[in-house]
This record gives sequence, structure tokens and C-alpha cells, in this order.
Amino acid sequence: MIKDRRILITGGLGFIGFNAVKYFSRDNRVHVVDDCSRTAFEDNIRRLAEWGVGFSRVDISHAAELRSVWADFRPDVVIHLAAQVAVTLSVTNPVRDFLSNVQGTMNLLELARLSDPRPVFLYASTNKVYGVLDQHAVLRQGRYEIPGHGGYDESTPLSFSTPYGCSKGAADQYVLDYARTFGVPAVVFRQSCIYGPHQYGIEDQGWVAWFAVCALLDKPATIYGDGCQVRDVLYVDDLLDLYALSVDRIGRVQGEAFNIGGGRDRTLAVNELVGILRRMTGRTLAVDHQDWRPGDQRTFICDIGKARRLLGWQPQVGIEEGLTRLLAWLGRARTEIEDVVERQDYVGKRCEVSLVIPAHNEEECLAAVLDEVGRLLTEAAYRIEVIVVDDRSTDGTAAIARRYPFVRLVGNRYGPGKGAALRTGFELAQGTYLAMMDADFSHNALDLPVMIEEVRRHQGLVVASRITGGSEEYTRVRAFGNIVLTWFFGLLHGRYLSDALNGFKIFHRDVFRSFAYTSNAFEIEVELLANALRLRREVTEVPSRERARLAGKLKSSVVRHGSLFAWRILFEKFRKPESPHVR
Repeated sequence: MIKDRRILITGGLGFIGFNAVKYFSRDNRVHVVDDCSRTAFEDNIRRLAEWGVGFSRVDISHAAELRSVWADFRPDVVIHLAAQVAVTLSVTNPVRDFLSNVQGTMNLLELARLSDPRPVFLYASTNKVYGVLDQHAVLRQGRYEIPGHGGYDESTPLSFSTPYGCSKGAADQYVLDYARTFGVPAVVFRQSCIYGPHQYGIEDQGWVAWFAVCALLDKPATIYGDGCQVRDVLYVDDLLDLYALSVDRIGRVQGEAFNIGGGRDRTLAVNELVGILRRMTGRTLAVDHQDWRPGDQRTFICDIGKARRLLGWQPQVGIEEGLTRLLAWLGRARTEIEDVVERQDYVGKRCEVSLVIPAHNEEECLAAVLDEVGRLLTEAAYRIEVIVVDDRSTDGTAAIARRYPFVRLVGNRYGPGKGAALRTGFELAQGTYLAMMDADFSHNALDLPVMIEEVRRHQGLVVASRITGGSEEYTRVRAFGNIVLTWFFGLLHGRYLSDALNGFKIFHRDVFRSFAYTSNAFEIEVELLANALRLRREVTEVPSRERARLAGKLKSSVVRHGSLFAWRILFEKFRKPESPHVR
């Protein structure tokens, strides 16, 4: 057991990371870096505080913020677990996959290279760096196997067959090269299927835990392929023992890569897992089948002989014992897990951004808006859902929206007005971040990626500023009114902005979900800002040029809506909002 080290754990709110924090924090000083993209991260942050573990909410692809944490903590050991972890999400969002897995790892390696002394650097890679290796697999007695094959060792050729395999493999190779070229005491673990407590499980990653969750909640599970695919599985405590051994004996393993899993003695076919869970839980665990997914391997079993030879490591927890421990934890966390599954709040089941566009009689403009949004969807590094809310249009607005397959068209549930339409869209939105823009082509959808990056940095609210970006639509009267109202908002609410009232905004879903909203018209702009500040979230701006309305007349009135804004700014100063009606 290593003691009295300063250990930086990236991705410390995730499954392996949180177990690593528990494991190492008993005898060491631990600091966690995480971007809080994991499900139920709030509970884990609270537990970190109880254990006296430091925490920084940082995306490791943001070098400046990571550098600041590093300088303050000065780690002796880095356990690098932060990553985008799902093959399917790497296919739908390869740029985000690259930023998380390659850019983030490079940022950490550079900090390690420039440190004196250089910290021990452990990198969690994946067996997906070997691609699809089962061309010779045959089906025997309900299992795929490769005749005469004892498992894949580290001499197996790398083959990056998916964006995920490519990004993890690129980072994997950089870690090894920094060890060999710059002397960073680094080691790579190409991990197979790890499972254990604090793992919610999803269909894309963490399949052992996901099937256990389905058994516990009597929820049907999906098997991709025939269910005869085989993996070696490793209980998380055995993995952490290996990490500790590697830190303690880094001189033996610097610059080495290890294939890590349960090995030949701890293998499972998917169908076998279903049978074991049915027996252990007494539940039905219904399953359905879908087609194989890109990059799916019919069999992958690690040859763990190298770790045994160099480190004397051998897994200790058998499959039945490990599943018993996992089911016991799931039983204790059942309430939390039920809430997660009910909200579908897990990776792969919720888009990252929901763009809500309220539209009232915008048939002359909406097609141009949606054409531009369609271009955004092909270029953006995020999964984005698009919701158009038809605000009782009497023209062809709804028909135009229906032409676009990526659009989810809904009707305004409340009274007429922009605020009511936005509330409708926000209530239906599944994204971690909720964005809003007008249907008149005045807002440039291609500015949204910059706004997303900004809101991901601080989890608050971002306004696209026409003052810093310019406007083709401002008259002197409109500009003066906006300046006065924005100043009035700053005076009463303590946050001075350049353009508080622009309808092009993005914010973390908490800003909406934490309160019951009452706005029916344009004043929802003020309500959103006030509620973000109530949550003590940051409110920032990015430049965005406002275009002239493509066609038709302006929907806002300087006098009527200016008065409404002023009243709402004053009202929000003294209002105590109610609890939300929608969860």
C-alpha cells in the first residue's frame, strides 16, 4: 500500500475514479479533477468533502484551468481516468471524443513532462485499441472462442477500428512515448471489462452493471448481437490493487503497456450473465435483441501474464463474489438508481444540448433558420436535439418544421407568447444544456458551439451579446432601451452585462429545472437570468452578431415589452420562486 503521496485523480467522480478515491484517500492526499458529466455527480462531490478530498470542476481539455490546479496541488502521482468512454458516442460525436481523450491526455502529459520531479503517471486505456480481433472466432456451446487461443497479450497489433479506439489508442501511444522520450514514469493499462460498486451501467459501457440494474428494477435489457460474445471481467478492487503495485514498483514497469482484465479464469458470455443474474436475484430479467454495433468484438480475453510476471499481480475476486458485492451495493443505492433510470439520466440516453426555437407565424424565416441548424448538426462536436415550438401559428410554420427530420415539433402547452412556448420546449428537453434562439434568422446558429464551450466551463448561463458582436437590427431607440434595461438589471441583481435581454442564450438545465417558471412573454429572459444568479451560477457573455430579420415585422415593441422587462426586473428582485412543477 502506498502512503503519504499527493495523488491527482482525473475523472474521480466516475465509476473507477470514485472507487480509486476511496481506495487511495485513506493514506494519501487526494485531489479530484472532473468535468461533472457523470450521472449523480452531486452526491459524489458531497462524499469527497466528507472524506477531506479536494475537488476541482475542470474539463481536462482546457489547458489553462488544468494548469492552475496542477500548480496548486503539485501531484506525486497522476491516475488518469477522465475520458469519453462509449464507442457509440464516439461515432456520433468524434470531435468531442478527440478533445476528451487525446487533447486532455496531452495536456496532462505536458504538465508531467515539465514538472520536477516528474510524477508517476498511470493511464487507463482500453482493449478497443486492438479493434475487431475475432475474425477466426467460432461458436461453441453458446460461446464465441478462438481455437487454441489463450488470450490477447501486449504483442497483439493495434488496430483502431472506431473513433473511440482511435482516440484512446492515440493517447495510449503518447503516454508510452513520453515515458521513453522524456522519462515520464508512465504506464498504460489496456483494460477489459471492469465492474463493481458506484457503477450505474449503461448499454454503451459498463454492461455488467447495466444488466444488474435491469434485473434489480425488472427492466428489460437489450442484447446487441446474439449474446454469445465473451469478455473477461475484473472486479474494480483487483484493478486498484494493480494500480497501487505499479506506483510502488514504477521502476519495473515505466514505459510498459499491460492488458488487464479477469483473464482466462474470469470470463462471461452475455447470455451467461443473464442466467446468473436471474438465479441470484430471482427476477425475470427480460431481454430483447438488436443488431451488432460498430466495433463489437465477439470475443476478447486478456492474457494477463505480463502483469503477473513483472508485478506479481493476480485477480482475487471471483465472478460470483464480485456480482454479489455489486448487487449488494445496487440494493443500497436503489432509490438513487431508480431516479437516474426514470429520468434517463445516463450516457447515451440523453443528448448534450437541446435547442428550443419558439415560432409564431414564421413561415418566411423558419426554413432558413433550420437549414442553418442542419449545417450546425453536421459540424458540431456535440449531440444536439432541436425542438421547434409552434406558438399557435396560422400560417405554414408547422408544415415547414415537419420537413426537417431532425426537428421535434411540439405545440405550445400554455397561453400564447414566447415565454410560454420556451417553457414548453424546456420541459420536454433532454439535454444537459438548454439553448434558445429566435425563428426569424436574426441569431446565427453557427455561434452556438462557442456558447456551448463557455457554458460547459462554468455550468451557468451564457448570453450572446449584440453589443460586443454587433447588430444589423438595432435602431437608436432600441439600443438605448436595451442599455437602460440591462443597467437596471445589474443595479438590482448585482450582475452587470452588456446585453442581458438578447433571446440567444444557453444554460445548464438546473437553471430551468430548479424553479417553477411563470413568464409567458419576452420577460422570460429576465427570469432565466435571475434564477441562474439564485443558484449562484456564473452568467457570462460571448460576442454574436445579430442579423436583420429575414422577413416580416419585428415581434417585440420597444414601449410595451420594455415596460414588461422593467417590471419583471423589479419583480424578480423580491420574488421567492416556487419549487418546480416539472422534474
